[in-house]
Amino acid sequence: MEHNPVQNVRLDVSHGSSDKVQIIKVVGALTMNNFFDFQALTRKKPFPPIMLVDLSETPYIDSAALGSLVGLHVSCEASQRKYAIVNANERLQKLFEMTNVHSFLVHYGSVAAAEAALS
Repeated sequence: MEHNPVQNVRLDVSHGSSDKVQIIKVVGALTMNNFFDFQALTRKKPFPPIMLVDLSETPYIDSAALGSLVGLHVSCEASQRKYAIVNANERLQKLFEMTNVHSFLVHYGSVAAAEAALS
């Protein structure tokens, strides 16, 4: 049986309720083998005033992908931009708690809740 170590992930980029809100929807598992495009998107200039990372269709992330979420947090803090992780499933929420990143990552249960809080 052949095994492909590079899992496919799709990144759908759209605007939220205004042009100031950029949503990056991650479709598929985000791992060390495929997170580079995600990382590039979160670092792309000009930065949107508000960036939401929608994980509603992300079953799993590994430590490298978690590191890129922490990197997003650090970058946004340094540049005084707003961001949020939204729609993380129970497995991802447990990962955030186990690694204690839930104490500083901005996260909401939905895009609408994040937009209301951050706009």
